[in-house]
Amino acid sequence: MKIDDIIRKCIEIPGISIKRSDFSAELLMKAKEGKGAMTFFPLFPGLTIAYIFVNSPTWAAPNFCEDSSIEKGPLLLNYCVTGRCEIILNNENFVYVKDGEISLTERFAQKQYVYPRRIYEGMEFFVDTDTLTAESAWIQKEFGIDFHKIIELFCPNGNTYISTVAPEVEEILTKLWGLLDIAPPFSIFQMKVYVLALFSLLQSLNDIPPSQACTFFTETQVEIAKRVEKIITSDLRQHHPAWELAAQFFVSETSLKNYFRGVFGQNISIYLREMRMKKAADLLTTTKLSVATIAEKVGYMNQSKFASVFKKQFDMSPLEYRRHKTLDLQKNYRIREYPNI
Repeated sequence: MKIDDIIRKCIEIPGISIKRSDFSAELLMKAKEGKGAMTFFPLFPGLTIAYIFVNSPTWAAPNFCEDSSIEKGPLLLNYCVTGRCEIILNNENFVYVKDGEISLTERFAQKQYVYPRRIYEGMEFFVDTDTLTAESAWIQKEFGIDFHKIIELFCPNGNTYISTVAPEVEEILTKLWGLLDIAPPFSIFQMKVYVLALFSLLQSLNDIPPSQACTFFTETQVEIAKRVEKIITSDLRQHHPAWELAAQFFVSETSLKNYFRGVFGQNISIYLREMRMKKAADLLTTTKLSVATIAEKVGYMNQSKFASVFKKQFDMSPLEYRRHKTLDLQKNYRIREYPNI
């Protein structure tokens, strides 16, 4: 599957247009819910890098599922800089990638890309191994990069690989990310160098971090997990036992916990605790409510228990956190109002 075929399919989707230049093709998504941009830079025949910026809850995926003979697409390497992207792949697996993670797969999205935080920034590399073999064979000859070997290492048996990025890989990805601020054609030359270095490094990693890709979840199971998340976070003062939530959806408590952990990457209790602490931190910063009132608003009737959990999360007491944030705000105000002092 060539990159031109993918782009051609993308612009068939209502709300998506294309803007071309001498060095790139930019897909622009504009919908009622938000907007986004995906800028493609062809580097070698068969290898393209794309920079992604989204401010929207979703982005429709091109429809390749209508052709049942297509089971795999190009090798896709995604690097999430900011946000979280969720997809259900054409093999029915639910997967997601979040801040500082990479994914490698030959599968493609069934319907759409979902961005729970709305804001998403990242990079995607499209590797068409057939075109590379036919037209860019010199890459393997000169640099020893074998993309088929990379697929075997990270995506055996059609699996999807997801993991926190290794430090040495992150260093190259960070340099690639920064090249978007440099005007072509100079940036294109640097992109080529760093992309070759990236895949050479991936091929030669001695210790590949274990994949964190989710196990199989149906669309219904994913929906159950998301509805549970809305229930438990809509009013943080409320407490919803897992058995009670499971009964609402006619599934076992164990199944419900597995669905939630698979979709959100954390146990229900840990996820909810972090949401409560995040809300408490926001209230301490933006309101003058007492600590006791804030504790109650986020579901803690015992102020001492709240203070203990908060300190474990932020390494300071609620009052210390409030004072610290107040001082930061005052400092930033002085800098804005009196920049020369």
